[in-house]
Amino acid sequence: MSWDALQREALVELGLTLWAPHVPGSEPPPPPDPRVLAMLAKVAGVSPHALTDAGLSLPGFERLREASVKRALWPMLRGLRDRA
Repeated sequence: MSWDALQREALVELGLTLWAPHVPGSEPPPPPDPRVLAMLAKVAGVSPHALTDAGLSLPGFERLREASVKRALWPMLRGLRDRA
């Protein structure tokens, strides 16, 4: 539905927001868990700040025990360790 300027102004005054379509993947990823960040930085031999700057997509704390997550994460951590 399209809203004209008067309708948009009325909605804002009522404290309502216009509907906007949600595009999956358009939202930024959540910040990494500090516990995960500290543990993985220690394993990689880098600072937690360097690990966040590397741009890795870090899993949540509860997912670290999954084999598929470990298989995807270890080569990236080894690469960071080799660069350090």
